[in-house]
This record gives sequence, C-alpha cells and structure tokens, in this order.
Amino acid sequence: MLKRINRLFSKILNPPKFDFQDFHEEAGYILTYRMNLFLGVTLLILGILLFVLYGPLFSLMSFICFLSIAFFFVRMRKTGKHKDAALYINLLGAVFCLITLYGIQSQPHLIDGLWMIINIFYTFLTVSKNWGIFISCLHGFALSGFYLFFFETQIELIQQLNEGQIISVGINVFLCFMIILYLSWQNIKTNKNAKVKLEEAQETLQNQYDIILKQNEEKTMMLKEIHHRVKNNLQVITSLLRLQSRELEHVEAISKFKETINRVIAMSLIHEKMYQSEELAKIDMEEYFKSLARDLMSSYHIGYPIDIQIQCSIETLGMRPIVPLALIFNELFSNSLKYAFANNKEAKIEISLHQQTKNEFQLIYQNNGTWKKPSRPDSFGLELIKTLTEQLEGKLTFTQTPQTRYEFQFLDLDN
Repeated sequence: MLKRINRLFSKILNPPKFDFQDFHEEAGYILTYRMNLFLGVTLLILGILLFVLYGPLFSLMSFICFLSIAFFFVRMRKTGKHKDAALYINLLGAVFCLITLYGIQSQPHLIDGLWMIINIFYTFLTVSKNWGIFISCLHGFALSGFYLFFFETQIELIQQLNEGQIISVGINVFLCFMIILYLSWQNIKTNKNAKVKLEEAQETLQNQYDIILKQNEEKTMMLKEIHHRVKNNLQVITSLLRLQSRELEHVEAISKFKETINRVIAMSLIHEKMYQSEELAKIDMEEYFKSLARDLMSSYHIGYPIDIQIQCSIETLGMRPIVPLALIFNELFSNSLKYAFANNKEAKIEISLHQQTKNEFQLIYQNNGTWKKPSRPDSFGLELIKTLTEQLEGKLTFTQTPQTRYEFQFLDLDN
C-alpha cells in the first residue's frame, strides 16, 4: 500500500518528459509544472481553511483558482505546453489580487503585497521579462493607490483583528514565504543546471575547435607541400625544355621553346608564391608581377635599363584568376622585351590593376616603345591573350597611339 502511494506521489510530482528546443524551455516547463502543483495544493488547503473559518463566500476565490490550476496541470501532463498555462495563471493571479485588494474592504490586507511579489516572481521565471515588468507595474500602481486611499481604514481593521484572523494571517505569511523559498530554490537550481550545461557546451566547442585547428594545420601543411611539389615539377619541365631546345638549330623553333619555357616559369612562380604566402589560396599581386618581370628580363638578357612601374590596389587574388592574369602579363611583357625597345634608350613599362566598382576590375598594360608588327595577325601569343581574356569574362581594348596600350575590363575577378 505504501509503495503504491509512493509511486503515485512520485508520478504526480515528476512531470512527464517531452522534447524541448533547449534546456531553458525544459526548465521553464518543469518549474511551471511543479509550481502549479504546489499552488494547487496550497490553494486547496487555503480554500478549506477559509471555508471552515469564514464560510463559502471567502473560500470561493481560492477554489476557483484551484480548479483553474488543476485544469492546466492536467493539460500540461498530456501535451507539455506550459507557456500559455503560466501566462494565464499569472494574469489570473494578478486579477484575483486586485479583486481581493479592492473588492473586500471589510478585511485587513496585510499579506496582499506578498502574494503580488509571488505573482511577479513567478511571471519573470515562467513567462518572460516583458510580462514580468507589466505585472510588476500593475501591482505597484494597484498597491500604491490602495494605501493612498484606504490606509487609515486598514489601520483600524488591523487594530481590531481577532485571534482567528491573526492565525489566518500567520498561515498566509508562512505559505507565501514557502512559495517564495520554493521559487528561489528552483531559480537557483535552474541557473546551476544552465551553468553546467554551458560549461559542457563550452568544453565541447573547445574540443571541436581544437580538432578543426589541428585539421586546418594538417591541411595547410599538405597544401604547402602540394604547391612546393607542383613548383618543383614545373621546374623539372622547364629544365627538360631547355635541354631539348639545345638540340634545335632553327632560330624560330628555339624562340618558340623559349616562349613556352617562360610560360611554364610564370605558372611555377605562382605556386612558389602560394606556399610562401600566409594565405595559401591567395598571393600578393604586385609582388608577383615584380618577380615575374625580373625573371623575364633575366631570361631575355636585356642589356638596357627599363623603368617598370607597377600599381596594384588589389592586395591579393585567388587561384582562379591568377593563372590567366599571369599568362596575359607574361605574353605582354615578353612581347615588349622582344619587339618594343630596340631603338629606345628610355624604355618604360606601366602596369596597373585596380578595382573600379564592386564587381568590375581594370588591368592596363602600356609601354612607350614601338612594337614590331607580328608576322601573322593570328599569332599564338595574341590568340592566347584573347582566349584568357574571355576565360575571365573580360573585354580587351588595344591602342597604339601615342603609346602601345592594352586595357582589360574584368568581372568578378576576386571570386
């Protein structure tokens, strides 16, 4: 028999389990459930005492509150929905507090303030901050107005308290403090559990961060190794092409081999800059253009000074556009070295790469030399420049007066 009673009591005290979005919502559900159970039992006892001491009229309000709480209590056990129940009960509690305060003038209102505090505290814990502020203001104005107009009457009623009324006041005060104690304990427990959950979440996040950091470091090392190996392989290809070119006797064939070698060097330099860069997916464009210009001048054995001016407002670019841009630059710069400055003692090359709008980029290449016309209008170098420009969704404008000038317009170059 005792075991059955204990199981029944445990079943009623512990709420059924439901799936909630987060821990705070679950804590609000548990608090609302147990507080409703606590208030229901309290109001039932209070209603019985008021019925015995003062008759049905004084106990009616307590029994109405008890029935409302019982309804929502059963509903919560079936559905797990608690916010509307908590809001309804808090609003109902506020209304009953006001009715009791202003509707019963023949009784002293010594403990109404404590019930209002419970109502406010409970609203903050189970509903929301905004509703808690609303209930606080409502009770604050109601209590201030009541004592402003009925203070003297209340003093007289307090002085005329009989023994039964004093006992009733004492019971109410005890119940109020027990409820406040319970709410405080639940709040502390919820905060403690939330802290534990937060620490667990932080530990999980830290572990995941450490794993991701380690994986990122491994991938960084792997990417550096890949860029380094690609660069080495391209250098091997360059060496093979140079060795092969030594067997050639035809001047034009040797020149074509040299141009191919320079194109491979341009791509090899990209991978060299990539693994030297802090951001493995991007390189410094201005520094790259300068390095490539030095390599090309060394390759063609230029014996005269060239004033090279490079202006680049774009700090870095990714892998997708850099290869076509590098090959375009290689073709233009090589052609300048081969054809433009034969009789020019003040050779000058200007390169600028700027972002004009959010999605528009401009590359300008110009020199002050006079280019020798190519032997064929559809030469490989010019066709390569046009193809690479189309690959980058760009447009090319070429002018030869007063200086040789190539102007490129590109879209979304940084993507």
